[in-house]
This record gives sequence, C-alpha cells and structure tokens, in this order.
Amino acid sequence: MIILDDKDFALASAVDTSVVVLEELSLHPQPEIREAVAKNPNTPTKVLLKLGKEFPDAITANPIFNLLLLENPESHFVRLSLARSTTTSESAIAQLSKIEDEEILCAVAGNPKTPLHILEQLVENPPRFCDDENADESDFDELFTAIVQNPNTSESLLLKLSGGSSNVQMAIAQNPKAPVSLLNTFADWRNFSMHKAIARNPQVPSAILEKLAGENEKEIRDLVKNHPNVSETAIAIINFIEGKPGTSIELLERLASDRRASVRRLVAAHPSTPAKVLEKLAQDTDPNVPPQAANNPNATSTVLEFFAEFLVKQHQRVSPSNQAMYERSAVQLLRHSKIAPKVLENLLQMNKYDVVSAIASSLRTPPTMLLALTDYQERSSSYIHFLRNLAKNPNTPSDALEKLYLKINQTQHPNTIDGLHDIASHPNTPVHLLEQFAVHSRTDLRAKVAKNVNIPISILERLSNDSEDRVSRIAKQALKERA
Repeated sequence: MIILDDKDFALASAVDTSVVVLEELSLHPQPEIREAVAKNPNTPTKVLLKLGKEFPDAITANPIFNLLLLENPESHFVRLSLARSTTTSESAIAQLSKIEDEEILCAVAGNPKTPLHILEQLVENPPRFCDDENADESDFDELFTAIVQNPNTSESLLLKLSGGSSNVQMAIAQNPKAPVSLLNTFADWRNFSMHKAIARNPQVPSAILEKLAGENEKEIRDLVKNHPNVSETAIAIINFIEGKPGTSIELLERLASDRRASVRRLVAAHPSTPAKVLEKLAQDTDPNVPPQAANNPNATSTVLEFFAEFLVKQHQRVSPSNQAMYERSAVQLLRHSKIAPKVLENLLQMNKYDVVSAIASSLRTPPTMLLALTDYQERSSSYIHFLRNLAKNPNTPSDALEKLYLKINQTQHPNTIDGLHDIASHPNTPVHLLEQFAVHSRTDLRAKVAKNVNIPISILERLSNDSEDRVSRIAKQALKERA
C-alpha cells in the first residue's frame, strides 16, 4: 500500500502554490497528487492540457475552466477538455464530433459517455481532419481504435472495423463484445501480439483459449493458464507443450490435426502417440513432421511406407540443389528394421546413387529386386562400389551374381578384384563360377572359393591339392569340418 504524500498533496491543492511548483507536481508518481494539480485553478493551461487525458473530469471541474469556456469557447483546449469529460452533455458531444480535428475526434470516440449513434456516425462519415482527399482507413487508425475501445461500441461496429489496421484489430480482440467468429479467425493468425490481445479478453471462450494453449511462446501460455475461462483441456495442452507427463491418447489424436506444425511435430515425437496417428503425421505437409513420425518407436511398417511416399514426393517437388536432404533421409530409413518391400519400391523412384546403393546393401531387399538392380547404371567411379554392395548382399540370387560377375570383369577399376572376391565368397554363387575361381591364377581368389560355405566337395578336394599352401590348408580344414 502506497502512503499518500500529504505535504505534496497540500501543495497541489493550495490555490497559492506557484506555477513552477505545480508544473513539477504534475509529474508526481502518485495519481492523487497529479489529479489535485488538475483541479487547481492556479495550474497553467499548458499543464492542464497534458493532464486532461488522465483526469478529464478534474479539468472541467476546475474553477478556471468555466472562465476559459466563457472567454474562448472555441479554443482547442476547451473543446478537447469537453470532448474528454464524462460530464459533457450529449448535445455538446454531438457538436464536437463534427469538428475536423483528429485529437478532439479521438477524445470524443474514447469518451465513455459518447452514445453509440455518434460512434457509428464517426465510422460511416468520419470528418476529414487530414489534407489528403484520398485518405483511407489507415488515416483513421487512432480514431477507429478509440471507437473499438469505447464501452458503448456494438458488436456490429466491431465487425465493420475488423478489416482495419493491426492496431484496430488487436483492440477488437481485447473487447469483451468481440464476436466469437472474429476471435476464432484472429486466433488462427500466426501473430504473437494478436494472440496476446485475445488472451487478455475477459470474455474469450475456452475453445479459443485451447487454440492458444499450444503456442510456443510461454507468455501466451501463461495468459491462457491464468484466464478465468481456461478449461482442463487447455491446461492439458499447455502441459503437453511444456513436456510434462500424462498426455492422454485422446488429446494426442486431437493435436495431430493442430494448425501449427510445431505442435504436430511434438505429437509425432511423443512416445505415447499410437500408430494410427503416426500414419497421418507421416503424410503431413510440413517437411519436419513426417521424419518425427518415422522415428517414433511406435512407427509400424505402414507408417514407414507413408513416410517413404512423402520423401519421394518431396524429392520430386524441390529443386535438384535441395534434394540431398531427402536422399539422406531415404538412406537412413533403409536402415530401419520394420521396412517392407513397398518402401524399397517407393524409394527406388528417386533414382539416386546413394539411395539405390543403400537398397542394394539392405538385408530387407528381396532377391527379385536385387536381380533388377543389376541393370542399374552409374557413370562414376562409385559404380564398382554399387556392384560390390549387390555382390555382398546375402539375399542376392545366383542369376544376379552371374550378371555381376560379367559386369565386374568388364569394369576397369582398381577394386575389380575385390568385387570378384565378394562373388567368390557368396553362398549363392553358381557352381560353374566357383569352378572358374577354383582354377583362377590368383591365389586370393582360390582362397576365397575354398572358404565358401556352399562349395561342392569335389571342388574342395581339388583345392586341397592346390600348389599354394594357404589355399590347400583352407580347403583341407573345410573338408575336415564337413566330415
């Protein structure tokens, strides 16, 4: 509780206080003292003019005001003071509303005693207080804001002014008479100041507060939390946004359709989000939501299929310079343990080396697809690595390995021999190829064949007599293990 400064109050009220002291007291931090200055007949007009906005009735109650009114009733000070005062008659307010002076008109518009019909007239036919004949609504920004804030304004007037400037719209958002339809529209805007204005409206319904509860800005969430109309659902949404435990499945399902991508991303990453919701989020239009759904521990193969479709669509939609991020996501997806053949088929549409090479390496790629991949062509030094990925995949069928053998042999690359090693070691390599490797001039190739788990006994016996000790040792050991 602030204790009134009695000494300063006495000075502010005394009629013999000097003008200099009254000017100083007009800036006093205590409003009671400033009001006393406004009532003092010795206070100069320039000071009264400054205090008039804060204490309009004190100015017109000041004994000096009647003298000034008699002396010059058309002076700016007199008219402005009357326009501000709640003691001014309706007929006087009506006359003042016709004066082409912005400050006076704004005072009339803000006066709680100004009747609705005068406010409506100011909106329909505002006096031209600016020189520009082509003045538009923005020129009446301050006037219309004052009308919106007037307690006598109507819902229809608020609707009429809702297309005005942002200042006017935010003033509407805080007005208890604002139509719910307007507040709903304003709440959908991505505008921090507007959301703050709505949250300060004492009559905003709980459904709109629930919309605002999911905002990133803590200041908005705090306003919602402390609002008298706040619902349990709004509190639950705030708790979810702030990472507190206990979010229900029903709320997660609801928030999966939230207009804000930031909220949908949180739902997609939440450990309790069910697979059906993740399927929807995996197809989200925001590029940051589907990856969260795909990485969720509850993601099913269906979720991953939708995510693969999303990646392909985004890859086709963006410019070549921006495709790399989707290719990296595709490669990462291929490492997932739940991917189905449909995912592989979708990602093949990207037709990019890194993606195709990852499919060639994947243990979940079916033999038919691996066979088809042997026809893939890449004009770069990386091609041999792609062929090796196919040759090393344990699912690669024998007919694919035959094609790979021909391709690797034709490739002029230092790693060609490594590709032949991969084929020689593969359990699905046809016998006739193993026989060729068994008589190959390179000892390392013959050694690889000797280690092949599916090599026929006849070839092993031949290799057990190989001229190279290393090869014969490997073959003899293999024969011993099979005995």
